[in-house]
Amino acid sequence: MKKTFFILGISSLILAACNKKSPEPATPDNDVTTAKDAVKSYEVSNDVFLMAALTRDTYTFTPFFGSTGVTIKKDTVAKIDSLILTNATGTDGYIRNGVIVIKYSASTLNAKYIRQPGFKCSVELYNYSINSTTVSASSIQIANTTPNGFNPNSTNLSWTATYSNFTMNDGSRSVQLSGTHTIKLLNTADPTVYNNTGNLPINWQNAIISLIGNSTASNNKGSFEITFNQPSTDYLYRNFKDCAPEGFLKPGKHPFTKGLLNVKPSGKNTQVVDLGTNTCDYNIKVTIDGITYQTDVL
Repeated sequence: MKKTFFILGISSLILAACNKKSPEPATPDNDVTTAKDAVKSYEVSNDVFLMAALTRDTYTFTPFFGSTGVTIKKDTVAKIDSLILTNATGTDGYIRNGVIVIKYSASTLNAKYIRQPGFKCSVELYNYSINSTTVSASSIQIANTTPNGFNPNSTNLSWTATYSNFTMNDGSRSVQLSGTHTIKLLNTADPTVYNNTGNLPINWQNAIISLIGNSTASNNKGSFEITFNQPSTDYLYRNFKDCAPEGFLKPGKHPFTKGLLNVKPSGKNTQVVDLGTNTCDYNIKVTIDGITYQTDVL
């Protein structure tokens, strides 16, 4: 009886093992929403940096401002500029409203313009919107980090822009970013972009800039981090001279065309975001768990 019981017991285990189902394969994570939010937040925050630079130099048209609905007020004693936008259709095709205030009294070396070493400013956003998306921040700080007396033929103009709780909200989705970005004017040596006397405004229409800097962020899906692996090569690249995908109708619309960044949503694996190799379009590639997806950031 014992022997029979033992054999039956073994047979039952074998039968159970044979009937056991294989685990279902995991469903691939194909949600690229957070990657798109990361790229868009960098683009819109960089736009604020550029608009502050343009306001200080009293540009009223390119590369963002339209020909109507734009007023710039300057208080040179208090060192405060106000950019007032009233249904202003920019050259990028977006309609902007609100007030952007630039306060530059903290500048050193008698700097007045963003191109000058020692320039520092805070930027405040009041009821600022792009189309139906509101844009706000608890703090934006910009500083020119170029050494005083630099040689533009060998040293690029550079800045830091620090954003605290930089938020975009279209009513259904909200994206918030905090971090410090380093920005460089890659073609500082080009005399059609920067005059080596420093006495003329930067010609941003011909500018090529890079941007790099880690950030913490969040969207409707939760928190995420944005990081760069190789600061010397993975920076985001923006070409105002040669890239405008809708150049005929919207000459001021300039997306990032190059760069790699890592997006790490909380509780998920890292997403590698590839912005391309200088192709002038909105397309990005997002690789998640070895699978690459293509999408557009508009």
